[in-house]
Amino acid sequence: MEKVTTRMNNFYNEKVILPGEKVQDIRDKKRKNIDRLKDGIKQYNEENEKSYKLYDSVEQGSIAMSTAINPEYDDFDIDVAIIFEKSNIPNNTDDVKDLIIEFLKPYNYLFKKNPTKKKNCIRIEYQDDYHIDFAIYRTENEYYEHCGESWTERNPRSITNWFYEKNHLYDNKLREITRLIKYFAKTRKEWNVCGGLIITVLVEEQLSNIDININLDKLLLDIINKLIDRINYNKSVCNPVNGQELITSDEHKEKLNNLFEKLSMFVEKLNTAYKNENIDEIYNAWNSFFKTDYFNNETKEARNVCEDNEMFIGNLYPFAICPVKLELKCQRYVSKDNFNRCTQINCFDDQPFSLIENKDEQICFTIETNISKPYTVLWKVRNNGSKAIEKNMLRGDLHYGNHLHNYEDDISSDCRFEKINFEGNHYVECYLIKDNECVAIKRFNVKIV
Repeated sequence: MEKVTTRMNNFYNEKVILPGEKVQDIRDKKRKNIDRLKDGIKQYNEENEKSYKLYDSVEQGSIAMSTAINPEYDDFDIDVAIIFEKSNIPNNTDDVKDLIIEFLKPYNYLFKKNPTKKKNCIRIEYQDDYHIDFAIYRTENEYYEHCGESWTERNPRSITNWFYEKNHLYDNKLREITRLIKYFAKTRKEWNVCGGLIITVLVEEQLSNIDININLDKLLLDIINKLIDRINYNKSVCNPVNGQELITSDEHKEKLNNLFEKLSMFVEKLNTAYKNENIDEIYNAWNSFFKTDYFNNETKEARNVCEDNEMFIGNLYPFAICPVKLELKCQRYVSKDNFNRCTQINCFDDQPFSLIENKDEQICFTIETNISKPYTVLWKVRNNGSKAIEKNMLRGDLHYGNHLHNYEDDISSDCRFEKINFEGNHYVECYLIKDNECVAIKRFNVKIV
């Protein structure tokens, strides 16, 4: 059934993943609106002799976790936490929401309609079916509260951190299956099913109970069956970080039940097709599930689609950049005996590496710091250029260190070993995490020619 797996992988890459240029467009709108908010605060302060100030902003949701999907109809959104110091804003949640709307008033002419006050956010809608949700937070002594109908304890980075850890644990399967189920939920505009967070939590629950080392199509079918069983006997879904119930209204219950009903509509056909091991039946079943003709269209050739899962440290940890020494050093590990013994050669930032001469070497990145342990080191390896796109290897996710003979992440390692794979102007970025804050950042540019 290798042919089916290939077709599912191609479908995922070509149809499901939100293209990088759309993600960039959404992020550009986010940055513009943060700038507008800051300018609006400044103007409001000048006109009203106030001293409001935006403390921080954090990207949240599907864009932050790289689970955004590309539905047949456009409905793109980005969630942003806007954070204020508790002493700097009103105590009443309605007053705070009204204040944010006042800050944005000078820019109302740019939006589809004036920013609106929702239960848990301020929504900004664009003419081209984008919307940005500003979730409001206040903080005091590293304690965060979210502005809903009342103030409730919630860290704006907690869900993204949880997702990052779980997705790494499941070897990126959490992101893949979440995207596919979300895509299914968006294939019919008239469906009214639960949102991305609930789907993500439910998928993670099921991944923890099954063998994930199987082909993507079979893993997806296993998850579909388990989701149906799970929702059938248990209608409760809890926030994985604080244990609070996410199904808190009749509307939420209806949306969860709708997901159950829609999955149940297609699962028997899928199960029968796989039981019969009939490729045509399997293709037809997936076509029905995803409302497409992709799977049995033999003339369709998969395009070279590059998945961009770049993560940003600011979405995971607050910045508290301190006068901390952090040096990032690089060495070539040269060996002729499988690195049981090797020569280490120091390298410098932006030094060209030859894809031919250095291809059998290992590149080791290490840190020097004057900060005392315990601390955590996170690494980002970001590839650039046509070869990285062609090979679907932009990377950009965050990892712990590793070891020369074992590339598995190890939280105790302060080193990061990488191989020379293809040409381009790449970089390695190192983040020093102390007391749950990012206290130092360092970058090393890697040019492979």
